[in-house]
This record gives sequence, C-alpha cells and structure tokens, in this order.
Amino acid sequence: MTHSDSPHLLRILEERLLNCSRNPDEPTPAVLLADDFYEIGCSGRLYDRAETLKRLTTERRQETAIRDFQVRFLSPEVALIVYLLVCADEEDGKSATWRSSIWQCQHGRWQIHFHQGTPVAGPADEPATFLP
Repeated sequence: MTHSDSPHLLRILEERLLNCSRNPDEPTPAVLLADDFYEIGCSGRLYDRAETLKRLTTERRQETAIRDFQVRFLSPEVALIVYLLVCADEEDGKSATWRSSIWQCQHGRWQIHFHQGTPVAGPADEPATFLP
C-alpha cells in the first residue's frame, strides 16, 4: 500500500465507523478499533474501546456528511485524519463537529487508536485546509 492509496482507504474506514455497516464483507468496528483505542467525545467525556464498541453497535445513526477530509502522515505507518462532520439535526437543521483520528498501519491493516470530536463554535460554511 502506498501513501497515495491510503487517504482514500482511510476515508472509507472512517465512514464505515460512522455508519457501522452490517455488511459481512466489510471490517467490523471491533477489527478497526485498536486494543488501546480511546475517544474524547464532543461532550468532553472519555470513552474506552468497550464503551465505543457498544455505542457504535447500538446507537441510532444520524444522517451525516464528511467535509474537508485531510490526511497527514506522521510516519509511514501513522496517519492523522482531520475532517468536518456535518449532521442533519431535527432541531436546528444542521450541526457540525471537527473530528480527528490517529490511525496506525500494522501488518498491512489500518486500525484507529484515538478519536476526538469538537463542536464547531460558529457556522462552518468555508472550506478548511490546514494540514500540510
């Protein structure tokens, strides 16, 4: 796998976690989440791997769209992902959060080790580009 292939694959893997596909041909969240995975949620709460797996497989999913998806390789095997997640929200029309993840490729397989969501303070109308 080359760096040129990885950004596309990493986006697919992020989308699989967001949508929690039940397709048996796709990797399950349990395969994608590293043993030491943890998340800092939009609320500021910490979630470990077990809590995250439970939420991914039981919570109802909102309609979402990924914008401004960016990948920065910290090493050949480690990637920082940053993107804007826009959710359709019944109350105010739309809400958005900045999402960041750290993925590591070991033995040809990408796994996520860390994820954080941060609510957008104002309108997220302008595209963002900030990773070199």
